Amino acid sequence: MPWLIALLCAGGVVLVFFLAIERQAIEARERQHLQQQVRVINDNLSQQLEAMNRALEAVIDDAGPLPVSAEHVQRTQRRLKAFSRAMIGVRTMAMVDARGNVIAASRDGLLGRNFSERDYFRAARSATSPNTLIISPPYTTALNVWAITLARVMVDAQGNFAGIVTATLDPEAFTTLLESVRYTSDVSVTLAHGDGLRFLMVGQAAGLADPDMARPGSPLSSRLQSGEAATVFSGALVEGGPVQLMTIHTVQPAALQMDKPLLVAVARSRAAVFADWQYKAVALAVAYLVLALLAAGWLRSRHQRRLQRLQQERALAAMNAGFEARWRAVLEATNQGVWDWDTVTDKVFFSPVWKAMLGCAEDEVGDSLEEWRSRVHPDDLVAAQQVLQTHLKGETGVYEHLYRMRHKNGNYLWIHDRGGIVERDAQARPLRVIGSCTDVSQQRQQQQTLDRLTANVPGALYQYQLEADGHGFFPYVSAAIQDIYACRPEDLQQDGSQVFSRIHPDDLQAVRDGIEQSARTLELWLSEYRVFLPGRGERWISGRAKPELLASGAVLWHGYLQDVTEAKQQAMQLQETERLLRHLMQEMPIGLLMVDGQGQAYYVNRRFQQLCGYSLDELSAPEQWWLLAYPDADQRARARHIWEQAVAQADNNGGYIPDQSYTITTLEGLQRTLRIGGITFGNHFLATLVDDTEQQAENAFFRGLAYNDGLTGLANRRRFDELFEAEWQRCRRSQRPLAVLMIDIDQFKRYNDTYGHPQGDICLQQVADVLRQGCRRSHDLVARYGGEEFVCLLPECDLDAARAQAQALRLALFERSIEHSSADVAPVVTISIGVACLIPDAQSTPQQLLAMADANLYRAKANGRNRVDDGGQ
Repeated sequence: MPWLIALLCAGGVVLVFFLAIERQAIEARERQHLQQQVRVINDNLSQQLEAMNRALEAVIDDAGPLPVSAEHVQRTQRRLKAFSRAMIGVRTMAMVDARGNVIAASRDGLLGRNFSERDYFRAARSATSPNTLIISPPYTTALNVWAITLARVMVDAQGNFAGIVTATLDPEAFTTLLESVRYTSDVSVTLAHGDGLRFLMVGQAAGLADPDMARPGSPLSSRLQSGEAATVFSGALVEGGPVQLMTIHTVQPAALQMDKPLLVAVARSRAAVFADWQYKAVALAVAYLVLALLAAGWLRSRHQRRLQRLQQERALAAMNAGFEARWRAVLEATNQGVWDWDTVTDKVFFSPVWKAMLGCAEDEVGDSLEEWRSRVHPDDLVAAQQVLQTHLKGETGVYEHLYRMRHKNGNYLWIHDRGGIVERDAQARPLRVIGSCTDVSQQRQQQQTLDRLTANVPGALYQYQLEADGHGFFPYVSAAIQDIYACRPEDLQQDGSQVFSRIHPDDLQAVRDGIEQSARTLELWLSEYRVFLPGRGERWISGRAKPELLASGAVLWHGYLQDVTEAKQQAMQLQETERLLRHLMQEMPIGLLMVDGQGQAYYVNRRFQQLCGYSLDELSAPEQWWLLAYPDADQRARARHIWEQAVAQADNNGGYIPDQSYTITTLEGLQRTLRIGGITFGNHFLATLVDDTEQQAENAFFRGLAYNDGLTGLANRRRFDELFEAEWQRCRRSQRPLAVLMIDIDQFKRYNDTYGHPQGDICLQQVADVLRQGCRRSHDLVARYGGEEFVCLLPECDLDAARAQAQALRLALFERSIEHSSADVAPVVTISIGVACLIPDAQSTPQQLLAMADANLYRAKANGRNRVDDGGQ
């Protein structure tokens, strides 16, 4: 079945083309993902920079114009220490006078030091505006820490430069932020100063020594020259580093007057991006993308929760110590709503951010607990109050709950509420509870989006963690796992061992061995195996997962499982179909020869060997067919030229090579004429060989039966009708005349009655011979129309020429002198002829021309026979 082979080959070409398109799509998606991660860091950094700037402003406002009193310096010293402890990302804070001397600091070891030679001090002294936020290049601090310092200018009563207040960034806190967006181990994240000096780098390239990333020709240098806010590059972020896809973004919030921006670069190795590209199926690509999104979302959520808990715990600790102003300032700076509930009076302080979070102005919210109750969603209120009462009873260390709260516009926000008791009476009854609220609607929406995504993926997404002690569980698994293993997701999150009880006993050990090898080598786990599900029987499962070694020594796989039972069954059916196809090809009644792009044969069937005598071994060398089939060089060149022209034209014919006649030399040295054609697929072709001699003989035999009159050897009525229609259309297009002669043997019934039917048949043959010899033009046609009637078709012949032709035929038969003693006209056989001629047009038909000739034949017979009549007077 050549068409089936061609179809299979075409499918392979389509698959290759699809994979190429998929590669481009993977790169486009990866670029978008890197840009999303950069935006995450940009948003977090912008919020932290704004919070630090507000803290610096608060210190400056509290200090007032310099110089200040010793008492004021001591208060500033305490304030700096409190801010430094409370604010995430700040290592130290200091106040420096106009000469560069540290007069107050969060670390006592800095007091009295002189920082007048520091770049940020000189930049602050030359700043044109006291509102400028100075961003120093990274440097080694007096405490031997690689850091960046933020500085704000202080002025005296006359508006002159009086010193600066500084906040030195904590690299460890920012390392945690950068790590949070590394959704895979080959992602590297870099934070750099606007001048190109690297501050932090995490990931594969973190060990590279050169901190200057703005060297000529580098991606960062190109980004700085372009002036764009965000740029996507492909190259090495640092000299000597791997080739990566990267996004570089400028962090410079519009609300801050930063003298220099910060730069964030998120990059991923190109080699890692395309590591799984060779694996087919859109579902796998979707699974990879969803897993990446899941990992990134989970890390981001985890990081945010950790920051929130840390901020809340620090705030609560500060409140317990009596520093209400500090913890409120910290929580307000991190955009968290603060509440302070007096359980005795039932009065509640709601912070401005808490009110703004619900879209309310300062005076639109009262100070009673009912303000909170009235805004909680009715479906969530009972549960929220129960969680709060459980904490008040001392059954939990911290009050924490997730519920919906009504916004001013009528919509509901998802709120993460966390707090604790900070004051009790002598009987240990709670007097005061303090907490904070965070709007987590966006995270909740992202989780719902992820759930919808996983619900529409044709398979199950999962994370499987194997501890060092052999215990395994699923930290995350989509709902589709029930279709794969018939297990509930919540059960697998506790214990993953039950999935192994579903695996077919014959496949169980291979699955376990594959998992152990993947855990040992950290290579991709791939497996196809059977499971037995209650009520559904045996199913085939295809699984793949990428392992990750955790700091605890456990291995975490990010993977995808899919039911491939139908595909597996189709594959087995395809194997059986291929076996049958090979059998049919081998037993086909035509010869088959398959040749590759180098001219080397790699398949012949049995009929080919019968026709040509050559086996596949004898044709294994390139070009061997031409040498054996055409020993003569000239014949070989002619035949090969004809074949190569036919192959070259095959692309225009859908890959079809038309049949042509070739005379070859067989293994026995005999000459055999074969009809050879075929199809092309790629640079290969399949040739079909048919013995033309036998076929031509069969065709001639059947053609004679179909189109010739058996008695006279002339064309029959069927052949005449086909050619009459064809000549009519041709003459119509060329506007040439077409003539018809209707011929009848005069008184032929008397001839049969007198001489007998056998002699009548001989008479018909003699008349046919006369008519055949009389119509000598190659395109004229003589046919037996029926009984003793004959018809002549004369293309491109006008009426005069047709009349002359008819008279010549009548005279030729008369001169043949075939005896007819019973005739009235003459003692020999005679004929009457009706002549008609037309130039075909849209108003005439072939039947009209035939009717005219028949009518004129009737006139000739009525007027005495042995004559020609063309309808004239």
